[in-house]
Amino acid sequence: MRTLLILLCCTYANAQTPCDSLYYSISNSNTLTLIGVNNSSDSINFMWGVCDDLVCYSASGDTASFPLVSLFDTVKVCYDISPQWTCSDCGYVVFNGSTWQLINTITHVDEIQALPMNSKIYNLLGKELRYIPNGIYIKNNMLFNN
Repeated sequence: MRTLLILLCCTYANAQTPCDSLYYSISNSNTLTLIGVNNSSDSINFMWGVCDDLVCYSASGDTASFPLVSLFDTVKVCYDISPQWTCSDCGYVVFNGSTWQLINTITHVDEIQALPMNSKIYNLLGKELRYIPNGIYIKNNMLFNN
């Protein structure tokens, strides 16, 4: 008895969009200056949003400066590409005393809001329930297991 072995090969290619080729760098100065980098062949327009603890600023273009941003806050930097693609990215930057640098921040404590203490019942996603479910639920900010 002979065994026939067939080997199938295939090539998997990821679809590339201009979004995959975009990022920004930060100029080495006290003033927060962002430089959009486009490694794609498409012409795009960077639209910037920058927020410190008090106010948000916006600008557009490949390079944008934000001289009024506080040197003492963690600053949220976002860009959006418009109108031809839906590309956006956000990050956080801090001033380290001599230059701005990108930091990795997943979430801020002030972005998490506790569920109210009102004897209502919620699932783990925060959706209000009208019954006590089998399993885990939240009531008055406490976790219960039924």
